[in-house]
Amino acid sequence: MSEVDYEMVSDFFKALGNATRLRIVRELAKGEKCVGTVEECVHVSQANISQHLVILKERGIVDRRKEKNMRCYYLRRPDFIKAILGLVGDEEFERCVK
Repeated sequence: MSEVDYEMVSDFFKALGNATRLRIVRELAKGEKCVGTVEECVHVSQANISQHLVILKERGIVDRRKEKNMRCYYLRRPDFIKAILGLVGDEEFERCVK
């Protein structure tokens, strides 16, 4: 791997290194969701959710589509992300992010 590749991998894991972003990714692993739905699931303000989604989008983890006045987000590489999340079981995941 070149140095640039290490930087990209590091940035990817840094993005997942935040508990709120990890919760968002976990929710999006269940399927596409609009910002309001993510807010309800993660229990963080919509403004905060939006800030985290920008970071996840910049890192190539999520993408979005517009539906009228709503923005709906989904995982860009769901199988890859689910495999990473699968390294930690549900109980361990819940214990780690609380």
